[in-house]
Amino acid sequence: MILQKFALYPYSEETTQLYVKTTDKVVVSKEKIGLKALEKIDMETYFNLFSCLKWKKYVGIESVHLRLKFNGQVRVKIEHLRRKEGHIEKDYLYDEIIQSDGTEYQNSKEIFLPEEGTLGVILEAIENTDFYKADFSTDQMDLEENDINIGIGICTFKREKYVERNMNLLKESILNNSNAESYGHIKICISDNAGTLEAEKIEDSAIRVVKNKNLGGVGGFTRTMLEYLNGHEKVSHILLMDDDAIILPETIERNYLFLKHLKKKYYNYVIGGALMRLDHPGIQYESGALWNNGDMIAHNHDFDMTSLERCVANEEEAEHDYVGWWYSCIPVTFINKNKLPLPLFIHRDDIEYGLRANGEFILLNGICVWHEAFENKCPGTNEYYDIRNLAILNAIHDDNFTGKQFKKILFKEISSNIGKYRYKYVDLNLLGILDFLKGAKWFGEQDGIEIHKKLAAYNYEMKSKEDFIGYKGLMEEELCPYGKEQRENVPFLEKIWKMVTMNGHLLPARRGKPKAEIPYPNIYDLYRYKEVLYIDSTDHVLDAKRSFVAMIASYVKFFKVCKYIDQRYDKVCEQYRNMFGTFTSQDFWNHYLELDNNRDL
Repeated sequence: MILQKFALYPYSEETTQLYVKTTDKVVVSKEKIGLKALEKIDMETYFNLFSCLKWKKYVGIESVHLRLKFNGQVRVKIEHLRRKEGHIEKDYLYDEIIQSDGTEYQNSKEIFLPEEGTLGVILEAIENTDFYKADFSTDQMDLEENDINIGIGICTFKREKYVERNMNLLKESILNNSNAESYGHIKICISDNAGTLEAEKIEDSAIRVVKNKNLGGVGGFTRTMLEYLNGHEKVSHILLMDDDAIILPETIERNYLFLKHLKKKYYNYVIGGALMRLDHPGIQYESGALWNNGDMIAHNHDFDMTSLERCVANEEEAEHDYVGWWYSCIPVTFINKNKLPLPLFIHRDDIEYGLRANGEFILLNGICVWHEAFENKCPGTNEYYDIRNLAILNAIHDDNFTGKQFKKILFKEISSNIGKYRYKYVDLNLLGILDFLKGAKWFGEQDGIEIHKKLAAYNYEMKSKEDFIGYKGLMEEELCPYGKEQRENVPFLEKIWKMVTMNGHLLPARRGKPKAEIPYPNIYDLYRYKEVLYIDSTDHVLDAKRSFVAMIASYVKFFKVCKYIDQRYDKVCEQYRNMFGTFTSQDFWNHYLELDNNRDL
């Protein structure tokens, strides 16, 4: 039986080395890879390494064999790769020359899986060879045979282009492709929060679009959960995915095959997907993460997945508190046990739901999506949600987290925004905690849409980058902050001096042009600048000007809010814990989404 298919055709030229590594002379197409004599193809890559540890632990695989379909003669090497003291150790498990006319698969000998590390494959053509397909398979008969049916849930708001692109790709590769391993086992439900999708362009027997009240990402994702939980066609897992992420059919297939034979003791585990950067497609932004009471740690952040050492390291297990909802495959048994998400509108909703898993996650190389890097966007109203929802999460999931600890986090957050001259964001931070302190009952009665509308008054007006060409002498090339390195480490004495002077607020501003920066720069590099232009990935600009008066006013407001935290924090935390079951029930969500009398099932 097939365990893992090789992914040979890259979705873009920039991602080629995540699939195969070879010379420019080798022709790679969807149908085949053409190799001339002595040319090699290295498949010890992100998409094609086979995890010994995870397939053995979670599925029970003891041995595999490599299946190859090709026309010609090749030398096949299978290596066991493991990491030791920062470098890769290799053991050759198989090294043979095989001939084939391309009509049948050719098998390697049986390879017994080591306890750790990965298996990798390298082919060398002995004569001109056309290479078509490959996979790792097993003849084991004692594996679980799980009935897996995955319901993909996508929440979208005015992103028709991305949704149509992904749906067309999945139709071609899986939904209407009887040769796909997961054919007939994938359904898709799209929650259209804007009501702008043209359903007739998208829907077919496996895809449904439902119009939904715009209650943020969590409202859309929960709507898709309800559709599957209460629908006629039952699924075993619900896969939540962002609408603007680039998804590959190979990822869905790999996910399906892994679940198909997953041991019963691990059946309730969540399969998470890594987030790859759209602007640097070979770079992994995150592969699981720790919550750490709000001081989040993204695992394997900025790993270069074209590096073999990084690929092997990425398969080593780590403790996770959550996986992002850009790709999160959740068993229905988990949802039945842990109920529905919290109505947080946006931000931290996936973290909160992940905390209920108690670290039961599995991540595999090749299960991933590509998405725009978060640091390439100005946060805007997220500054409100990040603080409010952080308080809610800690109230529910950590009884020992105190108001004093929260004030430290809040101080750090507003000081960061003050140092960036983004004083309106300070107001959003403080409004977030003030709304939290109004209590759980108040929270449950609010209309998320109305709250979101009110927050717009606290946001900055974004302008076009073109408006700033020539502004105070700025040249167009000076308005391109992307690509330059950001300092990660600031010398201790420099940091102390800049903190004492409030990053230069207490000193005269330096003369000269405004500083153009990415949305999340090193704050100490803004020292004494009078004006900073934050330029996002869409070439929109937030113009922030230094103000001593605004700095003082921000800290005065902070200390006033601290008094309110002292008075209300413990009582409100208890309210949230008491009402947690109510907020996560189907009855609450049916009412919240206004589905009580008008269900679209």
